[in-house]
Amino acid sequence: MNKDHKTNLIIVATISATVITSLFLIVTVTALFVAAYVLALLGIVMLSLGWLYLFNNLQSYPWLAAVPRTARRYLTLQIILSAVFVILEQLNLFSLPMQWFLLLHIFLLAFFAVLIIMLKSGKEIVEKRDGEVKEKVATFRFMQADVESLMQKFPEHEQELKLVADALRYSDPMSHPSLSAYEEQIQRGIMAMNDGMNISERCDELLRQIADRNSRGVILK
Repeated sequence: MNKDHKTNLIIVATISATVITSLFLIVTVTALFVAAYVLALLGIVMLSLGWLYLFNNLQSYPWLAAVPRTARRYLTLQIILSAVFVILEQLNLFSLPMQWFLLLHIFLLAFFAVLIIMLKSGKEIVEKRDGEVKEKVATFRFMQADVESLMQKFPEHEQELKLVADALRYSDPMSHPSLSAYEEQIQRGIMAMNDGMNISERCDELLRQIADRNSRGVILK
């Protein structure tokens, strides 16, 4: 983590804690106010940890940026909720029982905890999908490379092999898992042409298999 980031984070957290602590000088200290103060400090700690987590994982910025944002929303709502009931108590207009005050904050904390858990789960799902996409794309690139290698090995069949390479190039690499068998069959067909036998017939068969795989893929999406 950048040293300046850490220094700025410490400064902001210290100023926030100091501002909240200074309220002891102007309000009547009650159990409700002390509870609100402790909860506010908890919110500041959570926000600081959220930013710290982000700074230490900047390679995943688009996803982890949601962590400090969620912590900031929690801190903001938590302070507003506490301020409303503390002010009402200070003005002798209404005094919320401590157990209800704490229960409201527990619900608020639980809500934002669930949000962060959901964000983390969503991040893992997207990353898993991203890995699958890269794997599929790599598989098709390797098949294209194999066909292009065959074009150099058997120049007399260059045109037929080029049709196969183009069919692979313009195929959608992503497909339903049930089509894996078709893709493995295509791979085996390409590898089998290394013996140089019946290449024209095998190219026709590969073109049919690729078209069949693509049409089934469209139906299954």
